[in-house]
Amino acid sequence: MKILDFETIRLLAQDINPVKFYDWIDYALKNKSEFMMPNKLPFGPKDIMSLSAAPAYWGKNNISAVKVLGRYKLTEEEKRSLMMGDILLYEGNTGILKAVMDAVYMTTLRTAAQAVHSTIMYSKRDFRVIGLIGLGNIMTSYMQILLSKIGDRNIIVKLYKYKEQEKRFEEKFKYCKNISFVECGTYEDVIKGSDVIVSAVSKVDKNFADDDCYDDGCTVIPIMTMGFQNCDLFFDKVFTDEIDQIRNFKYFNLFRSVNNTSDVLKGAVMGRSSERERILVYNYGLAIQDLYFANQFYERSAGFGKNIDYQYSKEKYFM
Repeated sequence: MKILDFETIRLLAQDINPVKFYDWIDYALKNKSEFMMPNKLPFGPKDIMSLSAAPAYWGKNNISAVKVLGRYKLTEEEKRSLMMGDILLYEGNTGILKAVMDAVYMTTLRTAAQAVHSTIMYSKRDFRVIGLIGLGNIMTSYMQILLSKIGDRNIIVKLYKYKEQEKRFEEKFKYCKNISFVECGTYEDVIKGSDVIVSAVSKVDKNFADDDCYDDGCTVIPIMTMGFQNCDLFFDKVFTDEIDQIRNFKYFNLFRSVNNTSDVLKGAVMGRSSERERILVYNYGLAIQDLYFANQFYERSAGFGKNIDYQYSKEKYFM
């Protein structure tokens, strides 16, 4: 059995072209029927911010996996990430454990790549102005992967100002001559006039902006699914990675239109059909994507991580 910890996953990721993360998301969505996947299972005590288990099975490659991931409240002394989690990777037909893998870094990459995938799929053909709210690790990865897809296209990136995050973000991407940054002091300034609005804020207790701030043709991608509930009621189309996982949303029954992205990729459903449509994309995250990412990292891990002799039961036993 192999152990691939946080630092090992991060080291492996540095040698992978960011376009690959986009491609992995695309494969899992296009080939959803190859996998078996129950809905995520939230569980845990109330003093934990969130905790869920996400199992999946991929018969084609004889792999099963389960991810347990949580966001935890920290004391002032603790400096670690709010997010903690691991992926267990198994041989599908035997149940033999192949690897224990850090899930935090992979989940950041997977989440960002899925937001980029939605940007490319559902935005206006020549989108140019992108509004970003919440400029942490996910948004940094989002921008890296997006740039790998759009090349040297000139874009304007509007940044919501918060605790100097915008300064760090601009410094990170100052090498990109095709980006013009605009710092915004309000959510409304970020949203109004943007072709694409992406939020990675993890906690929101009200909507970011009034209805009239959303221009015709805009695409909204709430990575954490919060802050845009008013859009549920008047946007033309809603797309998601799995409808069953968002059925409990407050205004689900009031969506004008809702479809799975996998059906759009297969050509069974129309995605954007005009430059004036306002589109909302709720990606709840799929266990099959976690499994696919984990397997891709595992296959690249020769010479990395630690191998241990895990003593599972190799013969019948009696108590």
